Amino acid sequence: MANKTRIIFILSSILSTIIICPSAKNIYSTPDLSKTSNKFEGFTIDFRGIDTPDATYWALCRWNMDLTEFKKDHQDVTGGNAYGGLQTKSGGRVAILSFWEVGYKENGVSKTHRANRLYPLGKESSFSGEGEGTNYIANYDWSTNVWYRFIIRSWVNPSTQDTYVGEWIQNLNTKVWTLFSYFNTNLKNSYLTKRLAFFQENFNGRTFGQERSFQIKNMYAYDKEYKKWISLNTTTLSYDPAYWGYDTAGTHEIGYTSNYFFGSSGLPVDDQKIYDASSPTSIKGTITQPNTPDFKSPKFISLSATLSETKLSISWSIDSKTCPCYSYQVTVLIYDSKNSSYKLILNKQIPRPEEKSYNYYSSFNGKYQIRVKCFALCGDSPLETISKSIN
Repeated sequence: MANKTRIIFILSSILSTIIICPSAKNIYSTPDLSKTSNKFEGFTIDFRGIDTPDATYWALCRWNMDLTEFKKDHQDVTGGNAYGGLQTKSGGRVAILSFWEVGYKENGVSKTHRANRLYPLGKESSFSGEGEGTNYIANYDWSTNVWYRFIIRSWVNPSTQDTYVGEWIQNLNTKVWTLFSYFNTNLKNSYLTKRLAFFQENFNGRTFGQERSFQIKNMYAYDKEYKKWISLNTTTLSYDPAYWGYDTAGTHEIGYTSNYFFGSSGLPVDDQKIYDASSPTSIKGTITQPNTPDFKSPKFISLSATLSETKLSISWSIDSKTCPCYSYQVTVLIYDSKNSSYKLILNKQIPRPEEKSYNYYSSFNGKYQIRVKCFALCGDSPLETISKSIN
């Protein structure tokens, strides 16, 4: 009898460990894009995590890559979704940038097209589950109850026409910007489109029963057609209803004040049907924010150049507390003594934001002027130019 009791105890212990708990309800923010062209080259949002238990993902932006050019040469094209944001995991706090693969047919054969990571260097990870694709997840030591500014930016490499997409994050206490990652989508002349949505997700039910909550504000889209930032101060907050079929439960609170939207979920309720019936499925609200984001324009700290008979080495730096840059333009001019003016000998586009140097190889003998222009996340114009003369 003792052995039988022990077996029953062991079996009950095993069963108790494999009981699957529901996850907390997902909460969504879907901004009103009616005043935009739905063609975007940038999106920014301010986020603060209030209650931040493990196994929570705040996707600060979910979008689609435009597939217009890709569809010209491929059949039955699907996919192209992407998202980025912040997570709390048992191993620490991380950021994420993720691209779902594009599916298509070529002569009746199903094929896939994927993005690849350019920064930081290394092989991108693959994921599966809700679709398949490539992503980058790495430590980013963000803190609870601190505001962060998040930017997604797309730009086209002028020499290849490939579309790059990057993610930058700013701690609004320290003002320091971090380039987290960027990918080559391997899509020609593409851009961001659709949704620009936010969501909060409890991706592992082991932390069900713990409240998770957030505040968001200062949402803007950089419109590709209008060439300006457009305020997205109206959004619809919602949660996943039972008929969607997700295994989620618990509280789901959504709302807004005069200057931010908020949401929370995850606490158990006695009767889910009664609770859901007394709570609105969605709320549409408008908050007060400036017409354009309050970015601090980029500022060069230094420009240096060294010259030998065969090489001109140029390097520069940008203040990390000013708006980051996604590309640069380097020009070199030589002084023409006959005409008493400078003549252009180099005009080089540098489409990679982490590259802040360039080596120009030629035969040098004379007086030169070097200029570097930056193209910043806060707009398309070269907001600052730094120059230097060298003999």
